[in-house]
Amino acid sequence: MKSKIIPSLLAAVLILAGTSFGQQQNQQQQMQQQMKQMQDMMQHMNNLMQRTQTMNQEMNRMMQQTQNEQMKNQYQQMHQMGQNMEQMLQNMKGTAERCNLMLQDKQMMQNQDMKRDMDQLRQHLGDMTNQMDDAVQTMERINKRLREHQTTSTSQSNDN
Repeated sequence: MKSKIIPSLLAAVLILAGTSFGQQQNQQQQMQQQMKQMQDMMQHMNNLMQRTQTMNQEMNRMMQQTQNEQMKNQYQQMHQMGQNMEQMLQNMKGTAERCNLMLQDKQMMQNQDMKRDMDQLRQHLGDMTNQMDDAVQTMERINKRLREHQTTSTSQSNDN
């Protein structure tokens, strides 16, 4: 009878060990995927900050060059909004960096509730980054229209 129990127990232990190893590998892959997503998100934020900085520099230059008070005012407003957007992106990036550090804490991530909440936070940050991208694109279109309006206004005043 002992000879039948031992192989059965050994098989059960091996199955449990294999399942545990498989779960561990799956968790590692999931963690690596989350880390990659966080790195991609932070790179996206860096790109948005660069675009915002470029836009701010252009708005500042246009504000200095224009003689029209109304246009100068509009450039100034866009410049200030751009600075605010850049500051929000910097804050979001700081939050994403903190989230990334917490996601790397294996002990903390063993708690399933914490893991779920951190994953949800990561997803929210990704959504916010995409919304910031939309906002930056909108501001870029507004800047383009302001430049076109100034070019039209300048050419019309030169024609008079």
